[in-house]
Amino acid sequence: MPINGTLSDIGFVSLLQFPNSSRKTGLLTVISIDGKAEFFYRKGELIHARYGKKKGRDVLVDIVDWSEGQFSFESGIEPDETSIQEDLHHILMWALKERDERKKDGVASSAGLSVEIDRVLSSKLDQLLGTIPGIGYICMMTPEGQLLARSGVDERFMQMLEPFMGSVKGFVAEYPGGLTGKAFIEGDSVSLAIAGIDTEKTVVIATGPEIKLGRLSMVLGRITRELGGE
Repeated sequence: MPINGTLSDIGFVSLLQFPNSSRKTGLLTVISIDGKAEFFYRKGELIHARYGKKKGRDVLVDIVDWSEGQFSFESGIEPDETSIQEDLHHILMWALKERDERKKDGVASSAGLSVEIDRVLSSKLDQLLGTIPGIGYICMMTPEGQLLARSGVDERFMQMLEPFMGSVKGFVAEYPGGLTGKAFIEGDSVSLAIAGIDTEKTVVIATGPEIKLGRLSMVLGRITRELGGE
């Protein structure tokens, strides 16, 4: 039976050490709005990690600051490859130091390390979220598809939204000349609206399927007007 929980219940560093301290073999999956990361353990030793296209110890640098999301641990699952051979505690110390160095130098990793989240703007997104019924999540991205600010999000809605976010970030980053218009995606469980606010910011709105595209377009217009004054 899997062990489930949220990152708000246990810090990310402590979570990574849980299978190690109990000598467990299995798969630790961590899901946040930024994506899904997987960590494989054998008798307590972390032997493989992956996050998107990235593998190995560099994964820890990109996600060591995650503080929101959920996790599950399933015993007995073995990886199909090994990408880590160092001691977990040594890797964690290295990842924290490397994280600090990248922040100091302002250097993002080649996999797209997020810029520092704008807490003031995130608070405004939370306020907007609370005034518009039916909206599940709002975030803003840079032209490179990096997360700039985000509202809070319900854990269950986040599970439905997570598979879409990697594609959305790629769409924003690869849009020729930067996204200046609007785009809509209507799925079975989630609908998305994307719009360029200016040359530096793109807003993404996510709703459940009960919000039709006409209503979503009106909401997108309101939110872009609200945020355009930032």
